[in-house]
Amino acid sequence: MERNRRIGGFTMLEMMISVLILGIIALGLERVLATTLSSSTAISGAQDVLIHARLAMERMVMFAQETDQIANPTGSNEEILKVSERLLDTYDNKTHAYVAGGDGMIDADSNASGVVNQGANYITYTLDKTVSSNWKLMEQMPDYSTAPSGLLPAKAICQYVTVFHCTRFSSNLVKILLTVNTGKTGVTLQTMVRARLLD
Repeated sequence: MERNRRIGGFTMLEMMISVLILGIIALGLERVLATTLSSSTAISGAQDVLIHARLAMERMVMFAQETDQIANPTGSNEEILKVSERLLDTYDNKTHAYVAGGDGMIDADSNASGVVNQGANYITYTLDKTVSSNWKLMEQMPDYSTAPSGLLPAKAICQYVTVFHCTRFSSNLVKILLTVNTGKTGVTLQTMVRARLLD
């Protein structure tokens, strides 16, 4: 008498159940991965917006702290910050570059006479609203390579600005409010800046 030998392996039903379980696991992992990537993209976008806003704010604060004259704002909620650049030494007149150490002369003295040059020695921050979906914070610097100083072309230092307001509280105290919003991510920064006063 011959015995039926069962050959080891999976039946068709067992294979189908295994494939179904693996499919459910793969689908769950795909959902987790998609959620993780989406969160990572959102966080990265938020960090980019925050970095650009902080750099713009830090730049305005740097010049406002080192000035001896705040020309604008003259009141509250103005969309302009205009300060004289008389005390900083960040411009190297030989290389025509901005460096931390400067060249030993205040930036507004491009001819090394020890006297602030006559001319437009103001740094101005304004809001460019020409493109309605992408307002830009513009910076216009003096051109210290010319004497008396002219002005360099305005350049954008921050995009997607929705709010830029400056409020003046005294001759040397100003509040700056900056909101940047890309439509997906937004950040609002606010600070008070005290300017130097010459004795």
